[in-house]
Amino acid sequence: MCTNVKVIKKEVSTFLLINFGLIAFISIFMFISTTKPYSADLVGSFGGLFMYIPAFSAIVVLKKISNYSFPPSVDKFFNVFAIATLVRIFVSILQVFFIGNITISSIIDMAISCYLICVLFKDKFDFEILNLSLNKNFKKVLFVVLLFSIISIVRSIPAFLSVEDNSINIIGGIFTILTSLLANIFFGFTLFFGEEFGWRYFLQPRLQKLYGKRCGVIILGLIWGIWHLPLCMTLYSPKTPIYCIVFHLAFCTTLGVFLGYAYMKSENLWAPILIHLVNNSISIISNSGSYESEFTLQTLLVGILINAIFFLPFLFTKEYKKADETASLDI
Repeated sequence: MCTNVKVIKKEVSTFLLINFGLIAFISIFMFISTTKPYSADLVGSFGGLFMYIPAFSAIVVLKKISNYSFPPSVDKFFNVFAIATLVRIFVSILQVFFIGNITISSIIDMAISCYLICVLFKDKFDFEILNLSLNKNFKKVLFVVLLFSIISIVRSIPAFLSVEDNSINIIGGIFTILTSLLANIFFGFTLFFGEEFGWRYFLQPRLQKLYGKRCGVIILGLIWGIWHLPLCMTLYSPKTPIYCIVFHLAFCTTLGVFLGYAYMKSENLWAPILIHLVNNSISIISNSGSYESEFTLQTLLVGILINAIFFLPFLFTKEYKKADETASLDI
C-alpha cells in the first residue's frame, strides 16, 4: 500500500464512488423486483450481488487507478472475479424483467466460488500478497474464529431460548451452522471474499493510515453500515427500515471493531472471511432461516447494547495500541 496521504485519499474516494455508485444503480432494480410475484427470491439474489461490489471496487482501484502489479495467478483471479461481477449484474437485471427465477445467478455464484477456491489452493503462495494463504498464522486465524463463534453463541442464547423445544433448536441450529459453513466455503466464497477484500483488505488499512487505528475502523464500520441501507428497506426489515438502518450502523461499527482486531492479529484475510460467514450463518439460524426481521425500539436498543458490550472492548487490545505504521500491509 502506498504511504502517500494524497494517493491514499484518492484511492479511498475512488473506491467509495465506485462502490456506492454501483450499489445505487443495482438498488433501482432491486426495488423494482419487490413489485414482482417472485420478489423474495429476487431481492435475496440482489443481496448476494451486493456482496460482490466492495471487492470489485477495490480491484478496479488497485489495477486500473493505482496500477499495482500482482503475480499472473492473482491477476487471473482478479479478472475472473471482476468479469463474474459484471455478468452477475447483467443477469440479475434480466431476472427481474425476463427470466423470472434466480437459477442462473445461483449457478454463477457456486461455479465462480468453486473455481476461485481451487485457484487459491493451487497457487497458495502467490496469494500471500493478498493475505489469502491459510498457512499464514493459521493458529491465530483459528483462535479469532473460535473466539467469535463462542461470543456469537452466547449472544444468540436468548433467540434459541425463545423457541419451545430448546434442546432440538440448539442442536439443530449448531448442525445447520456447521453444514452452512462448509457449503459456503466452497459455494459462497465469492460473496464473503467480495465483502471482506473490499472492507478489510483494502479500506481498513487506508482509513487507519489516515485517521488512526481506532477512528479508522469506526469510520469503516459506519460506511459498512450505511451500505446496507437498500437491503434494510427491501430484504432485512421492510416493515421497520429506519430501525434496521440504525441497527446496522451500530452493528457494523461494533462488529467491525472485532473484525479489525481479527485481521490485524492474524494478518490473514481468511479470519474476517470466516468470521463473516459464521456471523451470517448464526444470524439466519437465529431468525428461523429468514433474512427478514421486524425491529421494535426495545429489540433495537437491546441489540445495540449487547453488541457494544461484546465487541467494543476489543478497541483496547494490543492490536489497536501498536504504532499506526503497522496498520498498513504494503503490497
